[in-house]
Amino acid sequence: MAATHRAPTVMERSLVSLVLVVGTLAGVLAFAQTPAAAPKSTAAKSKSATKAAPSLRTPWGDPNLQGTWFVMYDVPLERSAANAGKEFLTDEEVAAADKKKGLDPGRNARSSGAQDVSGAYNAVFNSILKTGKRTSMVIDPPDGKIPPLVAGAQGAGRGGRGGAPAGAGGRGPGGPNDNPEFIAQSPRCLGVPMPFLPLNTAFAQGTVMQIVQSPKSMGIYMEDDHAGGGNRTIFMDGRPHAPSNLKFYLGDSRGHWEGDTLVIETTNFSQGFRGSNIDTYKMTERIRRVDANNLRREITFEDPKTWTRPWTVLIEMGKADDHRHMIFDSACHEGNYGMTGILAGARAEEKAAKK
Repeated sequence: MAATHRAPTVMERSLVSLVLVVGTLAGVLAFAQTPAAAPKSTAAKSKSATKAAPSLRTPWGDPNLQGTWFVMYDVPLERSAANAGKEFLTDEEVAAADKKKGLDPGRNARSSGAQDVSGAYNAVFNSILKTGKRTSMVIDPPDGKIPPLVAGAQGAGRGGRGGAPAGAGGRGPGGPNDNPEFIAQSPRCLGVPMPFLPLNTAFAQGTVMQIVQSPKSMGIYMEDDHAGGGNRTIFMDGRPHAPSNLKFYLGDSRGHWEGDTLVIETTNFSQGFRGSNIDTYKMTERIRRVDANNLRREITFEDPKTWTRPWTVLIEMGKADDHRHMIFDSACHEGNYGMTGILAGARAEEKAAKK
């Protein structure tokens, strides 16, 4: 006899549903109280993800150089005679140099016989950076020295930070301090001069810059203590340089990538560097992010009318916290005492030359 089938009652359907719910809840509670051990590879990935460095690539795929970068160590431009043939200082020599800086009181205690501006600067302006191990920023030539001048080149004093807008060496008819138009832009509060080297770290000159990127251009803001800041624009879209008759305070920059290295070629300067000829002077930078917190900036200077060969400096920089953006405004103004003193000195030299 065939079996008789009937539909389950409402009570029976409710009991089945209750059993399923209780069983599911028990499974969830058991899983929460006793989690399964993750495979070693998964655990390792999870641990490394929590310590992952920020992305070193932009959203469009270029190496990411963005951020605020600062010079970490005090390194002289050229190698001294005392360090001839020596590329790096020893740890003991670095410690001794830093100790000497710490003992230097600056000019906090002004002597009664001080003349002119002696004693004008407190110790806060000294020993800002720790001594670097490199004996010179110049890495090529290997002797750490700027190459000799070619015959007939004017050149500039070894401590020069730039030239004025006129002439083969950026000098006016009566010398570099003849009148305000021939004085370098820094004392005139016209912003930072290129190449923006940390030549005087006691005054934070050339020690900090901020980079912002886009696919077709790049902005580099440079801060230089009292001289006034500067904003460079580097075009990355393959456009040619401006016509040679157009000159710019910060030059005319064009950039491209060579692997992970940004290469910037800058020409069309309105002023020379260390006496260079503005019509033949070229500056080539190679900027590479070494890792999340370190940047390597190499600058090669070329001018066949000034130096017997190209020469290159190395500037190593560290990264500031992205959340701080600690770059303070320059406090430069055109009514400064420096301009008056420079022009007064030039007039005194003229009088002395006539006697």
